[in-house]
This record gives sequence, C-alpha cells and structure tokens, in this order.
Amino acid sequence: MKNIGINVNTTKDKKRKMLNFILKTIHNECENININVYEDCIGLNEEKSYELDMIIVLGGDGTILNTARHIAKYDVPIFGINIGHLGFLAQVESSNISYAIKSLLKGDYVVEERMMLQCSYEQQGIIKHHIGLNDVVLSKGVLARIVKYKIYIDDKYYNTFAADGIIISTPTGSTAYSLSAGGPIIYPTLDNFVLTPMYSQTVGARTIVLDGKSNISINFPKNDENIFLSIDGQEWIEVDKAQSVNVCSAKNKCKLVKLNSNDYFDTLRKKVTFRSKGYEGEEYEGDKTC
Repeated sequence: MKNIGINVNTTKDKKRKMLNFILKTIHNECENININVYEDCIGLNEEKSYELDMIIVLGGDGTILNTARHIAKYDVPIFGINIGHLGFLAQVESSNISYAIKSLLKGDYVVEERMMLQCSYEQQGIIKHHIGLNDVVLSKGVLARIVKYKIYIDDKYYNTFAADGIIISTPTGSTAYSLSAGGPIIYPTLDNFVLTPMYSQTVGARTIVLDGKSNISINFPKNDENIFLSIDGQEWIEVDKAQSVNVCSAKNKCKLVKLNSNDYFDTLRKKVTFRSKGYEGEEYEGDKTC
C-alpha cells in the first residue's frame, strides 16, 4: 500500500486530534506511505483520487455515504472509523484505531463490493442523475396531501400506492430508513432492491424485494404538490415538475474494507437489535451477568 487518503468530517474532529493520531500511527508503522488528507470530501472527486489504494473515512455513517458517492467511479476501497453517532457502516470505533491501522498495513482485511443505485429524472428538459449507497426516497412536502405513486418494474405495471412517500434501498441501506418504515434486513453483499411504501393508505401495501437488475419507475401526478427526492438522506431536491423518477443499479460498486476479525452479525446485534432493546428498556444479552 503506497497511497492512502484520509477524509475527515471536520465537524466531528474540530481540533484534528483523531486525524493527527491516525497520521502518527500510520507513519510509526510505515514511513514510506504517501497520505493525502481531505476535509469534508472536498477534492475527492478529482482524478488524482484514482491513485489512492484506500481511503480512510473519519466520521459517521453520513460521512461514509458521502465519500462513497464521491469516490465510487474510481473504485477506491473505503475504510470507516466511527467518530459519529451510530456508525453502522464503520469497521471500528475511535478507541481501536491503532489496532485497525496495524491490521490494514498487514493486509489483514477483505474488500466487500456493495451495490449502489442510480436515480434519474427530467427537469426543464435536462436529464439529471444521482448515485447513492443506501437509498432513494421520494416524499411529499410537510403540508402536502397524500400522493399517489404509480410503480412500474421493468416497464410492467406493479401497483399504485397512496402514501407519504416511497423508499427504494440497497441491501446496505436496508438497515437505515427502510428498516424504520417496516422493510426487511437484507444481507449487505446481495444484489437486491427493497421497495417500501411509507405510511400508505393503500390496503395491503407491503415491502417488495426486487432483483438488483430491475429498472424501477415511480410516476406521480404533475400538480401543485411538493414532491422531494433524497439520496442517502443527504439533501432534499424538489422534483414535483418531473412527473417520474427512474431507479436502477449503478454501474460502479462501492468497495468497503472489512477487517477479518469483524463479524457482520455481531455489528447487527450491537448497533441495531441492541439499540432497539435499549430504547424499550430491555437489557442486551451480551451485557447480562450470571
């Protein structure tokens, strides 16, 4: 490994303490590594990022998602260190940085490929494209009425939902907003879409799991209602004049670095199941003593 990038969320590491500690740890292990530091993803989408062997992300899930959208076209593996809130996508917490860096430099890791999605829509005669790792969400405005979303799968009519919105997630995103709306957990390396209506008034409205090769078209009426599009929950784009949004798998995959010592199901228990039980006042099995 010759070239490493570090993308730091400056709002999470305002005094650069974590960043400086990582720089020192890397150089103590290997002095010949070139390190490029990025702040808040600025400069990540430039062509020189193609030369990176790996990028370390210092932040929370939002920072990792933002990094994935910037770096996906360069096929650079991403390693997440959590200094945020949940950090489900991160491989280690900040307390285990030394161990993580040593594992990376020893090659004690694998690279998982995660499918990404692409959405497109026409606005004022221009086709706009966005990619995401977690999900695409279509939602009505705060004061808008319930919207009828007509869904087509591979040009075949599927159903119409009168709902607050529609969530289309990847397996990686199945533990995020989709899960909160009642969607299933999908193992992250599979190639599937999860389509979930949000608070639908349609009787029998349920989540459907689709093949990752599917092309999904969401049509909605062109009217005065405010309809917004969100990719990975990062920003809301008003698209009510578009009339339809198309979603398919992106050309590029997201490459996430996974330490060999890490266990997905252990992370799932601790950061999803455990958190849910904690909110309900229950004790997590792993914390019980005999």
